Amino acid sequence: MSRNYETPAVAAEWFQTRETDEAVAMAIHAIADTARSADAIWEAPTAAEWDHVLMALNEYCACGDIEPGTYCWGQETVEVAGK
Repeated sequence: MSRNYETPAVAAEWFQTRETDEAVAMAIHAIADTARSADAIWEAPTAAEWDHVLMALNEYCACGDIEPGTYCWGQETVEVAGK
């Protein structure tokens, strides 16, 4: 399977202090760039950023990096469906 999203390593302190699952943190960091930092995306994602994080999570699931389920993004949750 061709991948569209990287799987960057994220410091445990980053996702733990934000009460965010590691997979979500990884997806956020994968789409972050100089225009929008991971912190900015985590705090106030645009609709497009939210969609990209979901697409990254679904790709991670399809590639076997994560399991289907519910993942925390601060006080929000995101659902990842099975393959």
